[in-house]
This record gives sequence, C-alpha cells and structure tokens, in this order.
Amino acid sequence: MAVIKQIHIVAKEIAEDITKQINKQCDWQVDQFLPKNSEGKIIDEAHSYMARTVARHVANAFDVTTNKYYDE
Repeated sequence: MAVIKQIHIVAKEIAEDITKQINKQCDWQVDQFLPKNSEGKIIDEAHSYMARTVARHVANAFDVTTNKYYDE
C-alpha cells in the first residue's frame, strides 16, 4: 500500500508540472487567435476553454474517462 501512496504523490507532482506547461502553451496560443484589442474576460474564457480542451485530449490519449466530480 505504501508504494501506491507514493505513486499518487509523485503523479500529483507530475500533473502539477504538466498543468503549468499547458497553461504556458495556452497563454501563447490564445494570443494567436484573439484580436489585439481583446480584454480580460474574453482572454480568460478563451484560455480556460483551450486548457480544458487540451486536458480532454490528453485524457482521451490515455483512454481516461473524465468526470469533474471525481477526485481520488
């Protein structure tokens, strides 16, 4: 059981690093799609949508069923 717990700890750290990378990529990519005069809420919504879409593609690549209400 200790091994499983350690795997979960390391996996969470990896996920945090990957989340940071996804956010950085989305920051850069969102600027490519939006008009130069875009502001606050529009940028935030586009960024959030792109990040969630990337996460779904990653989950699908690993054949993981996503459920926002599920947390281990």
